[in-house]
Amino acid sequence: MKKFLTGVIGLLALATLAGCGNHKLSVGASTKTPSGMVAVIKGKTSKNAKISYKIDNQSKKSVKNTDGAYIIEVPAKTKQQTVVVTSQKDSDVITKKVTINKTKALGKYKTISASYNQAVIGMSLSKADQKKAKDLAAAEKKAKASSSTTTSAAKAKAVIAKLPASQQKAALAKLQAQAKEMTALQKEGKEVQAAMATAKKENKDKLLPTTLSNGVKNVITQNNYTVRANYQDKNLMGLTLIVPVKAMKQKDGQKDFGTVFALLSNELGANYKSVMKQFEKLQKDAKNSSSTSTATNVIKSNGVKFAVGYSTTHLYIYITK
Repeated sequence: MKKFLTGVIGLLALATLAGCGNHKLSVGASTKTPSGMVAVIKGKTSKNAKISYKIDNQSKKSVKNTDGAYIIEVPAKTKQQTVVVTSQKDSDVITKKVTINKTKALGKYKTISASYNQAVIGMSLSKADQKKAKDLAAAEKKAKASSSTTTSAAKAKAVIAKLPASQQKAALAKLQAQAKEMTALQKEGKEVQAAMATAKKENKDKLLPTTLSNGVKNVITQNNYTVRANYQDKNLMGLTLIVPVKAMKQKDGQKDFGTVFALLSNELGANYKSVMKQFEKLQKDAKNSSSTSTATNVIKSNGVKFAVGYSTTHLYIYITK
């Protein structure tokens, strides 16, 4: 009986060891560099294991186990990140660490979004209002340049009173002309502000949000395009412009794409003319090629990278530094 029990215990121990032996976890390379807006961890584990991961001091997150395979996407940051991947099968736990290299930010989100939104609003103004806005900007620039010599009307008149009588008439006429010009500019300023407020309201869905929380999310969604952003700690780490292939075959879709692509390129510091020229060449080469490859092509301008990729239904442009 004692030998029988010993044998049973031995078999149970072997079965337990065999079960542990079947448990596995792979994470690919232990150090990864983000591509596009995220770093991707792909691996294999046991089919019935529970997968989770933790980035630095953040809370633990679960991952879907699809027949023994899993994928984790880690948004890029300006600092190095450590990801701990855990696979648990019954009482058996396996953990592995992956280091995510830091990457450059496109810039401060607040600055970029404000500039981009200003451009969108400005483009939607009538030509007359655009001219008024341009005149106001020029007048403001001129005023700043001469701010050290600017005086009040009362002080100006006092200065004129001290001039020789022969010069006073001309000086007063100049002062009155300046006052008249200032009144006209103030009126135009109010008109432009009202027009911009209306344009902002009409184009609110085309503007970048003024505030964001950390993470990757869609920030602009239109019928002909979507803009996705990776926002991390006040930094804009990357943008993705997503366009339906069918929109690229329609006139209004092509116009929307061209406008938003040019605006994003310009506001991020790239030479949009060079970027568009390179993109048009990629499109032409793809059209003339018999290959069915969906490999990503990279456009570069002033330190900004535009990785262009395709699926069967969408065009993707990943914008990073």
